[in-house]
Amino acid sequence: MVASEAVRNAHIWFESNSGWAPPDVDTLDEWTADGVCRAPDECLTSPTGWCDHGLASWWLILDALEDRR
Repeated sequence: MVASEAVRNAHIWFESNSGWAPPDVDTLDEWTADGVCRAPDECLTSPTGWCDHGLASWWLILDALEDRR
């Protein structure tokens, strides 16, 4: 799997799982300072990785959104 596929998987997951929200900047900064991150399903992963379910970390998802702007 590559990062773009994990981000795509996360967007598909968003379509059938309501109530999700990205972390605020302070939370994301705390996670990455500790070398970890969460995926939208709350799994723990690395900031540039994805969980065992194939969902990208919030860092990757938000980074991909920034790249599109």
